[in-house]
Amino acid sequence: MPIAFITHFKKLTMKNTYTMLVTGILISILQLHSLTGITQQSKSPARKFGDVKPEDFTTNYSNLDSFADAVYLYQKGTSKHEGNSNGFFSIIYKIHQRIQLLHKESFDDLASVEITLHEWSNNQVEKLDDLEAATYNLEDGKVIATTVDKTSIFKDKNVTDRVVKFTFPNLKEGCIIEYSYTETIPYFGYIPAWSFQGKYPELWSEFTLEIPEFFDFVVLSQGYLEPAIDIVNKSADNFNISDPGDVSASRHYSFRSNTVKHTWAYKNIPALKEENYITNLYDYSQRIEIQLQAIRLPDREPELRMHTWNETVEQLMKDERFGVDLNRENGWLKDDVKAAVKGETDKLNEAKNIYAFIKDNYTCIDHSAIYLSQPLKKTQQTKRGNVADINMLLIAMLRVAGYKPDPVLLSTRGHGKTVDIYPILDKFDYLVARVNIGTTPYLLDCSRPMLGFGHLSQDCYNGDARVIAADPLLISLAADSLRETGVTFLSLINDSSEKISGTYKHVFGEKQSEDIRNKTEGNNANAYFENRQRSLFSTVKLTNTTIDSLKQFEMPVAVQYNLSFQPEGDILYFSPVFAYGTYGENPFKAAKRFYPVEMPYCLDEVYILNMEIPAGYKVDELPKSARVTLNENDGRFEYLIQQQGNYIQLRCTLKLNKATFEPEDYKSLRDFFEIVVKKEGEQIVFKKI
Repeated sequence: MPIAFITHFKKLTMKNTYTMLVTGILISILQLHSLTGITQQSKSPARKFGDVKPEDFTTNYSNLDSFADAVYLYQKGTSKHEGNSNGFFSIIYKIHQRIQLLHKESFDDLASVEITLHEWSNNQVEKLDDLEAATYNLEDGKVIATTVDKTSIFKDKNVTDRVVKFTFPNLKEGCIIEYSYTETIPYFGYIPAWSFQGKYPELWSEFTLEIPEFFDFVVLSQGYLEPAIDIVNKSADNFNISDPGDVSASRHYSFRSNTVKHTWAYKNIPALKEENYITNLYDYSQRIEIQLQAIRLPDREPELRMHTWNETVEQLMKDERFGVDLNRENGWLKDDVKAAVKGETDKLNEAKNIYAFIKDNYTCIDHSAIYLSQPLKKTQQTKRGNVADINMLLIAMLRVAGYKPDPVLLSTRGHGKTVDIYPILDKFDYLVARVNIGTTPYLLDCSRPMLGFGHLSQDCYNGDARVIAADPLLISLAADSLRETGVTFLSLINDSSEKISGTYKHVFGEKQSEDIRNKTEGNNANAYFENRQRSLFSTVKLTNTTIDSLKQFEMPVAVQYNLSFQPEGDILYFSPVFAYGTYGENPFKAAKRFYPVEMPYCLDEVYILNMEIPAGYKVDELPKSARVTLNENDGRFEYLIQQQGNYIQLRCTLKLNKATFEPEDYKSLRDFFEIVVKKEGEQIVFKKI
């Protein structure tokens, strides 16, 4: 292949006919503004290595983050192509980082650096050059530099890659560390992703991508920040390539090509911080990923490197690690299918029996996989495997039984979001089965013993999934499509011993039922009720505790118990929602949020209390009823309480009609929950007669 490319380069230099344009998503993104319309909003602060001044130590970062343990003062990366001696191109990737370590808590994270040098085909290893590193301290108004000694730079070799390691010397709180290097990547199509945002705040982060016009790259951008620089320039560059393939002597070619250079930069970048209800913080970091889509040389058909989903499906089904076993007859599974079906003739029940057979007899040892770790026959023999092994075996057994199931790829909430338009397989980490029975499609996962037929774990609801079939459909698995319903009943009366006694029952929704089954391991309720007892007042005693439907995986779990407590004192403070799973505190503490709130499901919960006023007491204070809506139809909270004779009745309803809230809705969501938490914390005051 390289020689063929060289031949075309030779023709190019002779004809001088370079007229191609870069196409694809890179330009599509740029055309949102148009090449002439993209302008520079700020000027790059360009820093030279070693040029650290006393004032760099005394900058006030409180406006950016007053609690930060470190701050990136400057971060810059560049990537460009350069002709090599192997007949084509390499990537020249340069990094420059400058960081101030404000507190010693940052030392463990930042004082040591590891640079991984990947090994490519033909024993080509990424090369590291021009490595410089130093620590700077301010002493008596002067900047004192301590460089990293070359003898303290270590090189390790693991199975596939090489790692260069070093540690900064002379670290003190407030010091500045700095390093830079050049990495030569022998494969022209691999450009590392660039993150503008991370664990610590950053004053400036900049990245420049420069590519020759005959390479077509897709740039995938994510994040919520506004760029300080987003500018594109078109220019030209000279390239020199050597072809070592000739027997007599190497051939050298020089030519000139148009290039496109795109620079992004962000300033005063807040740190990413974990908050409640976020699937994967990585999804919302400001970053770009770069994928080679095609090579477009003159006088040749484009060589596509990023395939369509139809092409990817075809490749996967021919891959030994994926679909080859599914294309076989797999007659060795007939006995297992017969044992699983147990003579059932109804198609739905027959499929349920096969599903239960695998779920009950196989163990999943890895819940993050889209490829087989072993042939299906070995999975059948050992009764264990990863999630792909287990669910591919289910697909194989269903096919032997006459069904037409297909694999489905998805990304779990902890893994991150997928890209719908492009088949980037490392964005997926989970495989389930899809089968139509009659006109109803079912998604099946045998890897989790507490799931019912047609149910997926809530961790799987993270956007779109992809069916690996002749028609590679998208399946929406948005959290907004899940509605979790829960109903709680509590009845309290005065008993003959002057205690308050009553009955409690809570019927959980599908996903909360799965949580209960996992916590109790499907059969042990003791630990659940021990935790429940600890969450209540110490004077409240639980008896006759039961959990229904722990083994009926398609039914909702119901928790029931009796309770009693002794009223004491002249004044009795009673929380009417004490037995309800209240929030206790507002889960949204930050004043501002830069990324969405991603709840696992929509919510519809009802709590009903019927209570007899304790004997010998009267109501002194009763909370007021309240109704609150969230953004018109996004949610509703009702707290309706009244006294009728000797009884108090409360109906508390909390509804959220969507699971995902964008940053612009954060304040209203936070204010809504502030009211919910406050109202649920109110008490009835009883006074002794």
